[in-house]
Amino acid sequence: MTREVKSLWGCIIVLFACVIVLAGILISRLDVPVGPPEPASSDSSSVVASVGSHKITRAEWNRELEQQYGGLVLEQMLTNRAAEQEAKSLGVEVTSEEVTREIKRQMKGYESEEAYYQAMKEQLGMSPEQLSQDMRNQLLLEKIATYGIDIGDADIDEYMREHKGEYEPINSYQMAHITVSNVADAEAIIGRIKQGESFGFLAGEFSLDSFSSQQGGRIGWIDEDDPFIDHAELNQVSLMEVGDTSKPVKIKDGYAIIQLTGKKEVRPEQHDEMRERIRKEIALEKSPPLVQWRKALREKYGAAIADAAFSSQ
Repeated sequence: MTREVKSLWGCIIVLFACVIVLAGILISRLDVPVGPPEPASSDSSSVVASVGSHKITRAEWNRELEQQYGGLVLEQMLTNRAAEQEAKSLGVEVTSEEVTREIKRQMKGYESEEAYYQAMKEQLGMSPEQLSQDMRNQLLLEKIATYGIDIGDADIDEYMREHKGEYEPINSYQMAHITVSNVADAEAIIGRIKQGESFGFLAGEFSLDSFSSQQGGRIGWIDEDDPFIDHAELNQVSLMEVGDTSKPVKIKDGYAIIQLTGKKEVRPEQHDEMRERIRKEIALEKSPPLVQWRKALREKYGAAIADAAFSSQ
């Protein structure tokens, strides 16, 4: 897990996107051109879930989504429409290359592009196309918010000096571990590994880390300063060579056996991309918060929710 994935900005985007997606299935019909009414069907009465003998119909589910999230989704839709108009008047746009670059930056910390998209699908129910559209909306709003704010090279240089640690290369390790409660168990497992038994099999059988044990002990790629990994493990793995298996390592909740399967130096970004991102971050700090921009854009372009049930949310 890298510093990029842990960033607060990324968390805010993901949490907000989650709310949008939960309601999107229902509210998306508001964004479709009105046509002839569809023939009546039993679809609204179809069962989408059940608890014992109690069944929940699609109509009940849709109604709950409207009540819980309808106002939020309509507000976001209005913000996006207003932002599009403002961007056109300012002559700014977001390119597909910018969207791709930002998504790839968020992928850091995942084992592969496929793993990232799979995680987004499982956690948020978002397809690659939905992720791209959500990212485009965010980047467009940021460009509007920072339009006309001039950030010079000297400002960027000073920012980099003040945040030096964030932009230096760091070591990243691909590792697996088995955690047990006492050193005797750890030594016994190490003995079995030396005799040729599979590390992954033993992790599944004996590791107390329920999450990684299901993955054969694999944790994936971690940074050398990862706050979610025991400090003693990070110290040990920094001394290992790829392919090594450690001796028992004393950790907070017992002992760990570590296997190092990969090691690399990670640079946060290419130099030019990094400076451009810093330029944007400084400009955003000088601009009013994005939440204020959303409200201001809706007011500027006369956005209004006609249904009182949604406007009161």
